[in-house]
Amino acid sequence: MATKAKKKVRKKKSNLLMIAASFAIFLVLSVIGGYFALLYAGDRMIEENEQKLKDLKAEPTVIYDKNGKEMTSLIRQKNREYKPINEMPKMLVNAFLAVEDKRFFEHKGVDMIRIGGAILNDIRKGSLAEGGSTITQQLARNVFLSLDQTFWRKTKEMSIAIGLERKYSKDQILEMYLNRVYLGEGEFGVEDAANYYFGHSVSDEKFSIAEAAMLAAIPKAPTTYSPFNNPEQAKLRRDTVIRLMYEQGIITEAQKNEAQAEPLPTAPTEVAGASLKKGYRAFFDHMLEEAEAKYGVSEEELYRGGWEVYTTFDPKLQDAMIEQYANAKNFPKDGAQRGVESAMIVVDAKNGGIAGMMGGRHYAPKGFNYATDMQRQPGSSFKPLAVYAPAIDTDPGKWESNSSLSNERQSFNGYEPRNYNNQYSKSVSMNRALIESLNVPAVWLLNEIGVNTGIKYLEKFGIDLAPEDRNLAIALGGLSKGTSPLKMAQAYTAFANGGVMSEAHSITKLTNKTIGIERVYEPKQTEVLKPQSAWEVHTMLVRAVQEGTGKAARISGRHVAGKTGTTQSIAGGSDVNKDAWFVGYTPEYVGAVWMGFDPEDKQHLMRQGSSLTAQMFSKVLAEGLKGVKARDFEPPGGVQKEQEQEQTEPPLQLAADMTLDNGKLKAVLSWIGGSPDYTYDVYRVLPNGDRQQIASGLKEMAFVDELDSPTPYRYVVVPRNADGQEEMPSNIAEINTKQLENLLNAGEDADNGNQESGQPDAQEGSTDQQPPASETGGNGGQNGQSNGQNPANGGNGTNPGETPAPPPDIVNPGGDQQTPPSQGIELPPPPDQNGQTPNQGGTNG
Repeated sequence: MATKAKKKVRKKKSNLLMIAASFAIFLVLSVIGGYFALLYAGDRMIEENEQKLKDLKAEPTVIYDKNGKEMTSLIRQKNREYKPINEMPKMLVNAFLAVEDKRFFEHKGVDMIRIGGAILNDIRKGSLAEGGSTITQQLARNVFLSLDQTFWRKTKEMSIAIGLERKYSKDQILEMYLNRVYLGEGEFGVEDAANYYFGHSVSDEKFSIAEAAMLAAIPKAPTTYSPFNNPEQAKLRRDTVIRLMYEQGIITEAQKNEAQAEPLPTAPTEVAGASLKKGYRAFFDHMLEEAEAKYGVSEEELYRGGWEVYTTFDPKLQDAMIEQYANAKNFPKDGAQRGVESAMIVVDAKNGGIAGMMGGRHYAPKGFNYATDMQRQPGSSFKPLAVYAPAIDTDPGKWESNSSLSNERQSFNGYEPRNYNNQYSKSVSMNRALIESLNVPAVWLLNEIGVNTGIKYLEKFGIDLAPEDRNLAIALGGLSKGTSPLKMAQAYTAFANGGVMSEAHSITKLTNKTIGIERVYEPKQTEVLKPQSAWEVHTMLVRAVQEGTGKAARISGRHVAGKTGTTQSIAGGSDVNKDAWFVGYTPEYVGAVWMGFDPEDKQHLMRQGSSLTAQMFSKVLAEGLKGVKARDFEPPGGVQKEQEQEQTEPPLQLAADMTLDNGKLKAVLSWIGGSPDYTYDVYRVLPNGDRQQIASGLKEMAFVDELDSPTPYRYVVVPRNADGQEEMPSNIAEINTKQLENLLNAGEDADNGNQESGQPDAQEGSTDQQPPASETGGNGGQNGQSNGQNPANGGNGTNPGETPAPPPDIVNPGGDQQTPPSQGIELPPPPDQNGQTPNQGGTNG
């Protein structure tokens, strides 16, 4: 029995050994078979596409505008210059080997040591960022697998790399790689790149170690490490390559120090590889970023050629922007060392397609784009998004355009917002509060609906908020960081499109027939508001342009809606603006315009504001829409359009305030009403009743009268129509004598308050039959701004006849404080868990 059992155990062991041996043999054969299959696949792919290794000419990538016409092409219509490796300096080859593949001459296409190191680094960092590709693998990917995103791409890359190593010598592979590697700015190959970046060939005696290292530094991230696009990062990367060359014994320490001290090349004025019209670059760069971020098509792949990119670009509108941005008279006065910065973006009102953009007055290729990357406080242009739309949409039975809002000066747990004109009333309609850009009603209403409600809607509008923005200051656009023209224009598409917000985008389709790829934009639209709510806010925005703070945005023969916004200077006084905005739309397009110094300091103060941004919108859209039939806004389905009343020109309403500026008394005059075609004559009314003319033919609706004595003059403005005939004069406005006494006694402005640019109507609910101090005269008599002003007139409000300064939305709420807070706005305490600010004082229900 024992013998039989032993035999059974031996047999079992023998069977297990046979199975193990069979599995081992199978595994070895599988590996060998897999290896030969890998070689076969690589050889086949090389054989079928070998011409790609030799042919450097490609069909250009063509970029089309919204009309299907060519905007530009991204590759030169000629063969790129091929440089034999024996004509390349040894230093250049060694620079690439030092940083890209130091064991190039030791491996057979795949560096297992490097792959192992990359895996360990990824495990240590908890990411998949580390690369392990050899130069041969990079060549394989660039030539054969440029857009292959499948799971087997790395396997294919390795098989082709092994096949290349079997078919070609190391020098041949290096030569092909160095003539094909993408080096940014549309340049392929070291010879073309050297001519572009340095102005000479790699074989030129001037070609230096630093230049060789700069070229070798770029392939890791061509956009990031381009010396023209990002000099600081490029220098750091170049100096790292130089250090590696020293550590690997390629150069001496003295050569290392000399090379690292060499300055980077300066950028040319032309766009590489593209016949791009001047002024189109900001859109072009944004489109390149979108192609990679949304469609996985990199700049390198586009520059390699063969693509057709269909965009939302409107050249007529962009040309109108370029023309207006070239005119310095459209901007506030320059500072001591630089001018005011500005950005503008226009998107399709229905689908969000970006029609054009100005990334800055002097946008640098691939530089900072003020239209898309900037974050600045939006001022009162934020009120429709943060307050009025959320209130109407949340509780339409309670809140609508004619709802009564509190307009009494009051404290919200220590936060005391003020109206631009320091005038208040028991109540005011929502419509009038938006038209005149009053601050107290907006803050009061946000407090009523809850800060959390406002924040919820802002998130739906696509506005990014910081945790510290959870307070009532958002009613006035008082954000800790701010937002961009792109975000504001995108948000306003909801008002133009029945409550549906459309994602801003620049590409509608990308195709590459050679490799059989087509990628089409999928519209991203979000219902932010109910259709009735969107139309209700829209009608108020129309009136804000017709008769309120946005009058400068009116376009003859076209329907326009929108909202201005300004914020107070941090470096200057309350008569200086940090930011000026206008966000508005026609039935065709939504546009956002911003102006401001960046950075702002005492030598760079903007004394004009949102009338200029509104004017820029008007001028650009008027020109860009020439030839397009004018049409009216149409209410969304199921919403009744109110019957329009016959339009009549309102009588002029004149307000006069006194200010003391640099020891000089000035009367700040501003008026509202009248026609866009009027010009204005301004008169002092002398104590005996006679008139003394002090200005004539003004197009602006504001004027500063510098006084040589403390005589409390009265004033009247006489309009003239297009034929020069006098129309009905304004009321006779008197200076507040109490205010004059305060100025003379205190020697400074009394009770500076919050302001907003433009000219509002007389306040509803006020017992004073005279118009309030307009937005130009708001800050306790501080200089204001005109509507439709001519910036050529100076606009600093310091001399007679100059256009007064703009009043901001966001100012230091503590009127007696001498130093404004760091953000130009005092933030109220955070609300409680229900979104309400506790311990309200003086709030009407």
